Amino acid sequence: MSKPANPVTLPLADYSPKHFLLAVVDRVATVTLNRPERKNPLTFESYRELTDFFRACAMDDEVKTIVVSGAGGNFSSGGDVFEIIGPLIQMDTKGLTAFTRMTGDLVKAMRACPQPVIAAVEGICAGAGAAEPASIDGEVTRALIASGRSPGSMANSIRTRSGWA
Repeated sequence: MSKPANPVTLPLADYSPKHFLLAVVDRVATVTLNRPERKNPLTFESYRELTDFFRACAMDDEVKTIVVSGAGGNFSSGGDVFEIIGPLIQMDTKGLTAFTRMTGDLVKAMRACPQPVIAAVEGICAGAGAAEPASIDGEVTRALIASGRSPGSMANSIRTRSGWA
């Protein structure tokens, strides 16, 4: 569970993730969980790739803010029932410990990310999907989400307020 799912390339604007969408515009990276037909659940692979992405953010001086959102009107339904929950039921203690470390690594990578990370939460946000917004820059997230702004307009607001627009 520790090998990279898709090694991150720099600059992040040139990176093509396999398990989420990434757009870098005007120094704002927008990460979109993109499995709307299942309400954007996380998989073992998406955990690894997101962890690698957030660790790489520390090495890209061109990206000043990261916005995390979900496609199709929902943020995330949590761990995929078939790709995570089912296999977890079959795991022994060693496998469960490895999974717990992997999920903790994502939270640590998000918290250690030098750029502000903002959650654009809309619709379903449950289970492991709720851990992401809880792990990041909550004050900024709450202020912008409460305003009802889209991720694009939030990014524009961030650029303007931070003085690097």
